[in-house]
Amino acid sequence: MDDVAPDYSSPYGVRLPRPQPLREAGLDTWPWNDPQAQAAIAHSDWYSDATARRWNSWGPRARAYPAPAHPFAGDLARERLIGVAAGLIGLDYQHHHVPAWSPPPGWPWKDVRSGRRGPGLDCSNFVSFVYSYALGITLPTNVVTQAELHRTGTVDARPHRVLAIRGRDHDDLVGQLLPGDVVYIASDARAIVHCVLWLGALGTGPDATPLVIDCAGSGRVDARKAPIPAGVRIRPFRPTGWYARNAAYAHRVIDG
Repeated sequence: MDDVAPDYSSPYGVRLPRPQPLREAGLDTWPWNDPQAQAAIAHSDWYSDATARRWNSWGPRARAYPAPAHPFAGDLARERLIGVAAGLIGLDYQHHHVPAWSPPPGWPWKDVRSGRRGPGLDCSNFVSFVYSYALGITLPTNVVTQAELHRTGTVDARPHRVLAIRGRDHDDLVGQLLPGDVVYIASDARAIVHCVLWLGALGTGPDATPLVIDCAGSGRVDARKAPIPAGVRIRPFRPTGWYARNAAYAHRVIDG
């Protein structure tokens, strides 16, 4: 995957204490190891006329990945999820369902501020793809539908409870969050418009500012006051920033 802003050097990172082979077990097998298997349809149909008519500018829907052969829970599941999310850093912000999907010239396009730059995801498709790929948990791809979720499911249709987390204020909400929790951000009109993955103790930076990883447009600055490029990036959750001021609530999807 090519970084759309290769000259940007982030002051942030992730810390994943558990051994990589344990954390990434099974991800080297099909369909996880094949970017052409990311969609719910065959790769040969990704750019067909039928796909253009059915999904338009979004491209093909993402595959619902199976649950891992050996179930993940608790902190190990959180590290697995954040590791998968961090692996997408550099991917652009676009209104697409599948990270590897790169629409050809002339394909219908939904304009975003990033411009027409090929592969990408938006906020809720990023969260949905990461949960599916890492843990086999299927989440809606529309941010409003996802934010209203009380239950989701894995590809084998087993129910999976989602815990809603609300805080009395910023500190109360932050104090409850764990890595991998999904925080929903509202507009000034209080409509849910964005979602981010909480990094918590798995995020590293030059100061104590909480961090998230999400797929978003530009307009944020990092700890060095450098503009953070659009796409999948680690971003600060500053108490006075838009994310924190407009945080509505969070969902905990990972058990344990």
